[in-house]
Amino acid sequence: MIVMQYAKQGSLRKLLDNKYNDLSWKYKIHNLYYIAKGLAAIHKANLVHKDFHSGNIVNENMYSSYITDFGLCRPVSQDSSSKGIFGVLPYIAPEVLYEEKYTMKSDIYSFGIIMSEVFTGYPPYHDIPHDFSLATQICLGHRPEIRCEVPQSLLDLMNKCLDAEPQNRPTAGALVDMLKKQHYTNKLKKLKTWTKIFQYMIK
Repeated sequence: MIVMQYAKQGSLRKLLDNKYNDLSWKYKIHNLYYIAKGLAAIHKANLVHKDFHSGNIVNENMYSSYITDFGLCRPVSQDSSSKGIFGVLPYIAPEVLYEEKYTMKSDIYSFGIIMSEVFTGYPPYHDIPHDFSLATQICLGHRPEIRCEVPQSLLDLMNKCLDAEPQNRPTAGALVDMLKKQHYTNKLKKLKTWTKIFQYMIK
């Protein structure tokens, strides 16, 4: 018998479909933080996930996300000689579409796509066919459009993850640190806002 943790909210994709409007920025940052933390653990073990998307992330609640489905996960050394393109097209890094090897930085690109999904609530490239034309556009630099208000620091982080040059993307460990900092920055801003309101009320 195998005992597994129950993911009450289902996949991250399901959570975004059903409860996106209930997700505050606090919850969005929390989810991204836990996803980054899970990815950092995978990379620390010298593994590459290779099939990293919102359908392979599950939630037990509104703010805790966990990475699943390690069927394509391989050691970095073993993956260096593997051929073929695996995964879900919108999340595949451009260098992989060019038939270069999967690396940890390819997972980071996928994380950037997941960030755009958490920001907007929509699946990446939801309004265009997922075909050869999209693969070509991704290789030419096309990325998901963000049509909602997002804190600039988070947009900058997402764009770093989606950089066409793998070496320019941050590590998973750096993502954990940046998102942790963003969480505390968000809390500090709220505290300052409530302090101003309180000061105004007691005048």
